[in-house]
Amino acid sequence: IENVVTTFAPRPKKAWWQSENGVEHVSIQLDLEAEFHFTHLIMTFKTFRPAAMLVERSADFGRSWKVYRYFAYDCAAAFPHVPRGPPRRVDDVVCESRYSDIEPSTEGEVIYRVLDPAIPIRDPYSPAIQSESMQRVNHPGLNLGWEQEERNLQGRAAGKLQSQGSRPVLPGLHLLGGPAEPRPVQSPRTTMCTGAEPPQLRTAQPGHVQPRACEPNHTQPCANKLCHRKPRTAQPDGCDCNEHSRRCHFDMAVFLATGNASGAVCDGCQHNTMGRHCHLCKPFYYKDPSKDLRDPAVCRACDCDPEGSLDGGLCDGADDPARGLIAGQCRCKEHVAGPRCDRCKPGFFGLSAANPQGCQRCQCDPRGTVAEGTRCDPVSGECLCKRLVTGRNCDQCLPEHWGLSHDLPGCRPCDCDVGGARDNLCAMETGQCRCRSHVVGRQCSQVEPGFYRINLDHYTYEAEDARLHQGSVVEREPHTDHPASWTGTGFARMLEGGWVEFHVSDVPFSTEYDVIIRYEPQHLEPWQEVRVRVLRPSPISASSPCGNTIPADDQL
Repeated sequence: IENVVTTFAPRPKKAWWQSENGVEHVSIQLDLEAEFHFTHLIMTFKTFRPAAMLVERSADFGRSWKVYRYFAYDCAAAFPHVPRGPPRRVDDVVCESRYSDIEPSTEGEVIYRVLDPAIPIRDPYSPAIQSESMQRVNHPGLNLGWEQEERNLQGRAAGKLQSQGSRPVLPGLHLLGGPAEPRPVQSPRTTMCTGAEPPQLRTAQPGHVQPRACEPNHTQPCANKLCHRKPRTAQPDGCDCNEHSRRCHFDMAVFLATGNASGAVCDGCQHNTMGRHCHLCKPFYYKDPSKDLRDPAVCRACDCDPEGSLDGGLCDGADDPARGLIAGQCRCKEHVAGPRCDRCKPGFFGLSAANPQGCQRCQCDPRGTVAEGTRCDPVSGECLCKRLVTGRNCDQCLPEHWGLSHDLPGCRPCDCDVGGARDNLCAMETGQCRCRSHVVGRQCSQVEPGFYRINLDHYTYEAEDARLHQGSVVEREPHTDHPASWTGTGFARMLEGGWVEFHVSDVPFSTEYDVIIRYEPQHLEPWQEVRVRVLRPSPISASSPCGNTIPADDQL
């Protein structure tokens, strides 16, 4: 195949080299026409890749050849006397199988690297290394041969020489390297252009180039960042590691990805950094926005709560508004919030590592809950209830109240009739009071049909007119829209432990009387204990209706 170094065809994938049908032993010889720093060989196949093939070179017009690498689906069968990879040294000749599988059936690649990045090289400028990567003048060549084993081989036309500037290429067979001329590589001031076309390289005519070498002992800055002087210190020219490393290496893939701008990749990034320029923080670290990228403390450890975070405590490494990332923000579970994922979202409670969602939803009844209706204590889950509502979930009315609703108080008073109801308790759903016999109505304020109510003889004694011990009188004006619930001028406010003394002197005769004390508590809880004691002015006559009364009857 002639004219290996050529320009890009308008439609490179529309032309390819195809072997003759039925012929199993096929070879392609590339005459490179000049000296090259040979780094990569990439072959792309139209159909299946060869079952077995080899790559070899010659520096004496094809009189002798040296094998670079063997490739086979079954190395033991195809090349039984060749060691199997991977190579341990640069000059090892081995057989590899990773590029000979039957898949893919099209666009499969076979790649050979002269200087494998996995092999440590102490001095890439040594004569031994240069002999591996350099093709001498006088029509050097590469020879590619393979066996089909009933696979239809269609390799594309020839190869391409990847270069900066005019970028001459041919589709199919990719030969990555750069033209060069003989020069004294031992000189410390010698400039080496590896894998890229120097500024002097120009296309003379379609399908042909005029290679020129980097000028020996060149002292001006290189025209591209791939052109490095031989290093004299621990940090080569062109390394930009943000002061987190002093070592870097050249990577051809990075060089091509950057549009031939630079192939430098930093090695051994320190201070919890990583990346091509040590410009990223390692996983579980994030970039402090307040610090310079070169600061040794720029990467800080993620501080995530293990109970509410995901991915083992991983956080966003840097600010990225386009992706919604915030430096140091932990990856929270579904119902967890906060930079550290240490608190439940509004409406949730009970942060727990055992909960896949982090927290559980509040069970508050919106009718009895204040504010937004679904908030609860983030730790206990207890809801914040309205004034007349109780219960963990604010779903019950206080005693003597009913009708849970969205009203401001939440519930309404039972207002059971004092005489018709047994007490002031009612059903929470309907408000029905517990009526006495033959009394009906929600408040027990109506007489059952067929019965009538008589007025009761009674005596009323106002507490505000009695003797108060640890108490005071509170006057109260009656309501205008409904009857007052008290008599007299108001109430007697009593403190705990105090007592009220009523002087009763107008009882007309001795008989059985019921003593009723009416009060309104100032607290929601009922009184724990109320004592009533009767003090008689004289002994009871044995002939009176109360003659059988004993002293214990006067203690209530």
